Amino acid sequence: MDIDEILKQKQLKITPQRRAILTVLERSESVLSAQEVFREVQELLPGTNFSTIYRNLDTLLSRGLLCRIPRENGGDLYAIRRESGHHHHVICKACGASFSMDFCPMEALERELKKQGFDPTEHRFEVYGYCNKCRSSKCDK
Repeated sequence: MDIDEILKQKQLKITPQRRAILTVLERSESVLSAQEVFREVQELLPGTNFSTIYRNLDTLLSRGLLCRIPRENGGDLYAIRRESGHHHHVICKACGASFSMDFCPMEALERELKKQGFDPTEHRFEVYGYCNKCRSSKCDK
């Protein structure tokens, strides 16, 4: 992933903070909270403050470079947008591993809602559970 090229394509200024945020999220095998991104960026760019991270997460999100995933117990998680188009996320509750899926249960529901005179404009759908590795380790205990 050429971070500078991606930022240029999205007409964003290339800053050390944006590079660091995208590097952290690209290297991560799981979705991360803003606080986790902040801690990881601190290792790459000591002295970066949390408000800078938060502002840049919003900017990168608004330009379609990130996905924001609501956490089941509140707060948001972030991941690099690795595919374009509509998709949903599956998140492991133990290790935070995440993958996206193209399947959308809303398609069937939308037809029914339209019959009822309701026009949905957006939705969110995440699945939380345990990945194979974490489920196996839970069974071993």
